[in-house]
Amino acid sequence: MKAETFIGLRYLWNSRRTRFLSVITLICVLGIAIGVAALITVQSIMDGLQNKMRATVLGAKTHLLVTTESGKLEDYAPKMAKLSANPEIAGVTPVISRDVIISVSDELNGLVINGVDPATVGNAMLFPQQIQKGSMNCLLNPDKCPEIIEKRKSVQEFSGKKGEIEPENFQGIAIGVELAKYYGIDIGDKVKIISPTGEMGIAGPKTQIKTFQVAAIFFSSLYEYDFNYAYITLENAQNFFSMGKSIDHLGIKLKDMKRIDEAEKAVKADLGDKIVVKNWRDMNKPLFSALEMEKIVWFLIIGFIALVASFNIVSALIMLVMGKREEIAILRAGGYSAKSVMKIFMLDGIIIGFFGTLLGGIAGTVICLILSDMPVKVAQDVYYIETIPVDMSPLTFIAAIAGSLVLTVIAAVYPGRKAAKLSPAEALRQD
Repeated sequence: MKAETFIGLRYLWNSRRTRFLSVITLICVLGIAIGVAALITVQSIMDGLQNKMRATVLGAKTHLLVTTESGKLEDYAPKMAKLSANPEIAGVTPVISRDVIISVSDELNGLVINGVDPATVGNAMLFPQQIQKGSMNCLLNPDKCPEIIEKRKSVQEFSGKKGEIEPENFQGIAIGVELAKYYGIDIGDKVKIISPTGEMGIAGPKTQIKTFQVAAIFFSSLYEYDFNYAYITLENAQNFFSMGKSIDHLGIKLKDMKRIDEAEKAVKADLGDKIVVKNWRDMNKPLFSALEMEKIVWFLIIGFIALVASFNIVSALIMLVMGKREEIAILRAGGYSAKSVMKIFMLDGIIIGFFGTLLGGIAGTVICLILSDMPVKVAQDVYYIETIPVDMSPLTFIAAIAGSLVLTVIAAVYPGRKAAKLSPAEALRQD
């Protein structure tokens, strides 16, 4: 062991006269540990929330949208075949998406209705997996839906009517659990859908009004979608909006959603420059930008805890230098260079920072593991979060630990230089 290392370790926790400094050293270690643990915990929770939100949003939408400048895509089958052969793409489905009005008991609300192809929608969207009541078959043919038939039987028996149940010939619609809860409706109930853009008349587009039967109720894990989204079949959407055989866009699911730039270039190469491609980052930019900004702000706020702890190191080491003036003077008189003295006190600061960071990293990991299974009831009606979302990313640990170590090394420089500049003659004369 080098002499500088031996002396530095003795200065940290030894000597009856500097027992107070040893307590300050312990406080510095705990301060850094708290800062690092808080930084890791908060960032892991923010990462977990962001990832959960991203998965929920991208489950309700597709990763890429392919359309034209006019917003109308015709003869889309060959394009689907080309895209399906692309190695970057996991699934493709045609979609019609329009803003409409839903009316139940003369109460109106805005709604986004999506016309989807039952055969391919599961390849690109999570909607079929999110259905809690009813099914895709019910959406295709409500009159053959077991849940609807059972309900109509119950109503018929209650009213005292007998005989076979006649088909009602209403087209099916899937709505979210929040919209169903808001209106108090269930499988088999009727809703009116109003579209302001229908067939062209003499005075412009005619308002289209059609009655649909609730054939499925889905749960997407996000209040906004469960209240504002609905699904009908692609064929019914084409008829309702008078679109013929055209669609609004092709929805694409990628094998790796992070490779959107490469996939976007590949799609344009396959279909030509006249095609307009929108990716999930652009379509959800306000939401994800807000989450990213919130994450950065929390990182800066919690980072100040570690910064304050590093200033505690500065004050502790300065007090240590002032308390060791006589010993420093003796070391300098005994032949130790200013550089060696500086190493002693910088080593003390680095040791404090290292153990504080190590303790904080361990504490942060333990806290994250505990919180990941902890139930939470905050905003459950909006985000449906039953447990605290925690995602322990290696980058978060590296950033927190590296930042803490850098701050402690910087904090140790000034006290070390102050000790190195101490004049041996002046110190011995005063003592």
